[in-house]
Amino acid sequence: MKNKLSKLIILPLGLIASCSSENEITFGEKETSGSNSTYSTNTLNKVTNNSKCFDQFKNTDREYEYTAGFDVNKNVNKIIDDRTCFADYSQTTFNNRTYGVYKIAAGTNHIDDLQPRIERTTPSINSNDIGDGSYVRFTGYVTIKRAGHLSDSYDRDDIRDKSGTYIAQAKGKHSGGGGSADPAICLIVAKPIFSGSTQVSYDIYREEITERGGSGVTGRQLVYLTNIPANTRKFFKIENGFTGSGTSRRHYVNVRIGATDYNWDVPSPERALQAKIRFGAYRCHGGEAEILWDGVNKVVKKVPTS
Repeated sequence: MKNKLSKLIILPLGLIASCSSENEITFGEKETSGSNSTYSTNTLNKVTNNSKCFDQFKNTDREYEYTAGFDVNKNVNKIIDDRTCFADYSQTTFNNRTYGVYKIAAGTNHIDDLQPRIERTTPSINSNDIGDGSYVRFTGYVTIKRAGHLSDSYDRDDIRDKSGTYIAQAKGKHSGGGGSADPAICLIVAKPIFSGSTQVSYDIYREEITERGGSGVTGRQLVYLTNIPANTRKFFKIENGFTGSGTSRRHYVNVRIGATDYNWDVPSPERALQAKIRFGAYRCHGGEAEILWDGVNKVVKKVPTS
């Protein structure tokens, strides 16, 4: 396991902030990313010899704990799933508040052939404990400083569009086969809006399955939720849960951003075997992504099936 004491990254977040409410704090600094980023839009997933990877971040352990001080995100899980050699999980303090920093760059997954990520996962509820009223709930405050961006020929609401970074995802295995062994039910993706080369805000979408095990254009779709200004602290909640039983079972993933709810029912609820949630930063086809999380917590309620 790598030693984090010598690797703490302090990231400048600006000197001035304006506060309109407890749910929304705007940082003074704007950052650039995307096609004009100083980093290339390399779309290779597994790193072979990438200049964006630094020796001190080439973690040999995919999973580790933060040891450079008190871990402000450990209420959800003290284990960090780190699949990027660009940066380790770090923390920064601004305006008397400490944030967990999840920072990735395109083409820097040196662990496997998937997109780079730094994430944590909640405990899961499994098939024997997904009775009426069971759920996994994650809450926290998200600040999006930059998101991955790769210009392509697809519309922003096309599932094939590679712009954007996932900030959270609801996951859950199902019976009957099909798709990934550890499938995502829906993912919350932030797609940058630019003014020149500066990312000024983010359109937030729910990337949801249309059928169990669904992938690609036939198995998933993007649903627009809202827009979040860059460098702005926003309340975020996602709940992955169940109501009813038998033929009346309902599997839902409900999201709240700020004060607005975005609720959704998962198809084929009778096939559900598991529910859990992951958060952090995941996917960066071009440029860099930097997602900050603070005030995070989880609640897991298990109700045995009858």
